[in-house]
Amino acid sequence: MAFCMEGSGPTVALLQGGPGLSSASLVPAAELLREEFRVVRFDHVASTVAGLVHGIEKVRVVLGEEQWFVLGHGWGAAIAALYAAKFPERTKGLVLVHPLEIASEFCAAGDSSSESATPATNDPFAQEYAADVAEALWEDLQAAYPDTAAEGYDLRPVARRIARRGLVLLGENDGIDRRSGDLWAELMGARLVSLPDAGRWSFVEQPCAFRTAVREFLLAQAARRSMAAV
Repeated sequence: MAFCMEGSGPTVALLQGGPGLSSASLVPAAELLREEFRVVRFDHVASTVAGLVHGIEKVRVVLGEEQWFVLGHGWGAAIAALYAAKFPERTKGLVLVHPLEIASEFCAAGDSSSESATPATNDPFAQEYAADVAEALWEDLQAAYPDTAAEGYDLRPVARRIARRGLVLLGENDGIDRRSGDLWAELMGARLVSLPDAGRWSFVEQPCAFRTAVREFLLAQAARRSMAAV
């Protein structure tokens, strides 16, 4: 899996959303963090959720990182949560940015755009979108983590298994059912931050507020782990 790495400091893996968006969608986030962190972006080549998770772990091994931070945006936040639940010993901390609804039941209560197969035509990253990959991943997510009715997905059991400190970042105008964001934070025992005047792309819409929230969390976790190692 090819990847792009820039900056220096604690390593942060950035996982893009969609599903089906390329890592180019996270260039603005990488630019905000690279002065103090080594940020790694990579395009997902798997068509299954398990394949994505193991692909992320392969990149960590190639980089020789014993542990790293994982930040996911939208759909990528769900994959980040799955990675942290699968590889807790490799995860320093977890940041979920405008995370995918934690279960299908919350999609209908929001604006439902997270379930849309195609980004809006005015989305600056629409040209990077792979619809065939998105369809396969949605189907696999529902098959791998079915809800009780077997008609959708449910990631609440995954959130309960996460044993690393986390940050859940929402936008006041992101259209995601707030109960879903609250549940992600509650079940993970994570800090919840809601950014004013932000939609689902807070690192573009409110870059300073995004950088401050993420930076403070990552540096605090890095310092805590450094102290524990002494």
